[in-house]
Order: sequence, then structure tokens, then C-alpha cells
Amino acid sequence: MESLFAAVNAVLSFITPVSDFFWDFPKNFTWYQQIPILGNFSLAIIVLVGSGLYFTFRLGFIQVRYFKKGIRLLVHRRRSDSGISPLAAFFLSSAMRVGPGNIIGVTGAIAAGGPGALFWMWISAFFGMATAYTESVLAQLFKEKRGDEFVGGLPFYARKLLGGQNLDRRGAVLCIYSLCHVLPSCPGI
Repeated sequence: MESLFAAVNAVLSFITPVSDFFWDFPKNFTWYQQIPILGNFSLAIIVLVGSGLYFTFRLGFIQVRYFKKGIRLLVHRRRSDSGISPLAAFFLSSAMRVGPGNIIGVTGAIAAGGPGALFWMWISAFFGMATAYTESVLAQLFKEKRGDEFVGGLPFYARKLLGGQNLDRRGAVLCIYSLCHVLPSCPGI
């Protein structure tokens, strides 16, 4: 077991500086820090919030326009050929996404930042809905049939966007390792 921990620590010792660089980039340059307001945010935050804003406006505030339709589709009691209802799929998806880390993260953010932290989490979640919708649509558009099942997701549409190169697996592994290491150490998460 100790050899496994040593291997994980070896991987994390390589990923930690890379992860820190990307989460701090370009805040680690003095010329960038001197830009009013923008100099306080890392490129990762700008890209995440910026893509949420872009998709929200580009899709015409889809998270507001189709909210009622989404709720109606969720509670409609029908089954698909796979035997799972939309509501069951929603609960399964929520159970996989919401875990103790999210619950502890929200309480930690409120403890550190006060009630204002909750407001900013709502704002980022609002704009993040458009990004999540876009990712889901891309996953459906680029899914492939393998045997009797359809498979899809980020690796499949990333491969299409990269022109068929197999960089998607290595990039996904790097993202997962860096997020697993960085997120627990971020304040409020």
C-alpha cells in the first residue's frame, strides 16, 4: 500500500507546480496584477466565467427561457426504451455530482466569506448552466455507437475538435489529477 501512496505522491509532485501555475496564471506577473479589477482574477476563472457569459448570451438566456419546459419534462411520467425515466436520470446524475465535497465546500465558503459567498455561488451557477447545457449538447452530437451502446462525452467531442488526435485522454487525466489536488486546497471549496 505504501508503494501506491508513493506513486500517487510522485505524480502529484509533478502536477502540483503545473496546477499552481495554471490557477495563478497570469496573476503571477506584476504587469497583470496592476490591471484594475481584472488583475485579481486568474485566467482559469476568466475562461470559466467568460464561457458561461458567452453561452448565456449566445443561447439567449436558455436557462431562463426553457426552465418550465425542463421541469415539465422531468416530472412527466414516461419511460424510454432504456427503462429509465427523465426524473430517475436527473436524480442519478445529481447523486453523482453532489457529494460531501460540495456540501462542505458551500458551508466552508459561507463560513469564510459570509452570506455574500452564497450570492456569488448562485451567480456563477446561473451562468454555469449555459456552459453545462452546451457541454451536454456537444456530448450528444458527437456520441458514437460501440456494440450495443452509445458512448460519448468530453473525450469524444474533444477528439473531433482536435482533428482526431488522441490528446483528449492525456488532457483529461491531467485535468482530473490537477483538480483532485488543487480543489481541496482552494479557499471556500
